[in-house]
Amino acid sequence: MITFSFIPKENEFENFKTIYNQLREKGISGIETIIGDHLDFSEYKNYPIKGVHLLYYPTWLEFWKGDWKKVKEDFYDDEGIKNYYRSFEKNILIETFKEQFENAKKIDAEYMVFHVSHVRPKDIFQFDFQYTDLEVLDECIKIVNEVFKGEGPLLLFENLPWPGLNFRDYELTRYFIQKVKYKNKGFLLDFSHLICLEREVTNFEEANKFIIDRIGKMKELKDYIFGLHVNGVKFDKFLDCDFQNKISEWEKGDRYEKFQIELNHMKNIDPHLLYKGNINEIVKYLPNLKYINLELGFSSLLELKEKVLEQLNYLKINS
Repeated sequence: MITFSFIPKENEFENFKTIYNQLREKGISGIETIIGDHLDFSEYKNYPIKGVHLLYYPTWLEFWKGDWKKVKEDFYDDEGIKNYYRSFEKNILIETFKEQFENAKKIDAEYMVFHVSHVRPKDIFQFDFQYTDLEVLDECIKIVNEVFKGEGPLLLFENLPWPGLNFRDYELTRYFIQKVKYKNKGFLLDFSHLICLEREVTNFEEANKFIIDRIGKMKELKDYIFGLHVNGVKFDKFLDCDFQNKISEWEKGDRYEKFQIELNHMKNIDPHLLYKGNINEIVKYLPNLKYINLELGFSSLLELKEKVLEQLNYLKINS
């Protein structure tokens, strides 16, 4: 099944339907979306939703553990904390994900995507992580096992480049999936997240080799990869830049200015471009793959259609 990422907003269903019907003729079977306050919940039933990408807090570990000194370093004041988390109580994370889980069931989603990752804002520039993969995984397991209980859609854990689930360590990956009690579970492999911090990967041919090698190192765990996010990076040596001036600018900025600097920085690291490698070659190594989602950046529905059609040209497989 091939889908694409799309977050619907008010008053655009008719335009979406026109575009979607054209893409359906080319092999698209639905969308992966985020459920939020950008659309009345009753309207989601109008859309061909196959997957729900659950809400994601890029920075959450210190808040969850009650390290308020670091929380205030990252979010500046009580207003910043409240805007980001909507509460000062750690259980807001549990409540939010429980609501997302219930909503995914209500719209009959086939799968859900969950980010297992944590990064503090300044660390996206410096990569000086004071937290380990294991620490992030252990705390995330507590949340997952509290939220996801009983029957429900397939729960896919997505790799990110930051500490947490990044598929760099077989033993840690196996440890995580074994600790998750929810039975209907698996992994989602995101191409860009796997390669975006790998400086030795400089083109799509090397990206293909890197992804296939990483899949091989996952051994039997590759059988748990049921989903893909197809997207590419720039290969422009952005990570070789000296970010000191950008860090100084970030440190002097107010909350809004810092967010814009962080956002622009991440758009360079993970820009959601077309993946122009041999996708079919990668898919051959994933025996249980069910869902291929084209997660592409766009600024209009017309641009989205054009990008999906172009990405499909690199996806020479039967859906």
